[in-house]
Amino acid sequence: MPPRLKPPTLSQWGCLHHWQVRHTTRLPGPWPAKHRNYRCTRCGLALVTEERPAVPWTEHDLLALVRALLPPGQPVYLRDLGFTTFPLYGLNALLEPQGFFIHAAKVRDPKRFVTCTDRTGRGEPFGLFELRPITQGL
Repeated sequence: MPPRLKPPTLSQWGCLHHWQVRHTTRLPGPWPAKHRNYRCTRCGLALVTEERPAVPWTEHDLLALVRALLPPGQPVYLRDLGFTTFPLYGLNALLEPQGFFIHAAKVRDPKRFVTCTDRTGRGEPFGLFELRPITQGL
């Protein structure tokens, strides 16, 4: 439960605040965001801030980058493009609300292996990747 914040008193308005961070809470989501609780050591005024990174891109920009890398319906060997690791689980989580996912298939040739991270951060080798709409199924 968030703390109750009271409006500042007249003396608190005139205080030259000396802020102390009392608590930081991470917010869920793919981007690092936090709630920070501050309290002035001089007058006792409390406030909460929300910090989110100011990024000049959106999820649609991510989809455009993925489409440039993996044209829809065309399987691609990412190792041939210089990739040795790939955040497959994280990208699929960001692409799902837009109706797409990256399908990864195993290959036999170890020269084409790309280590993909799963939900727990462990790696698994895949070789062939394809951008597909979710309606097409897994």
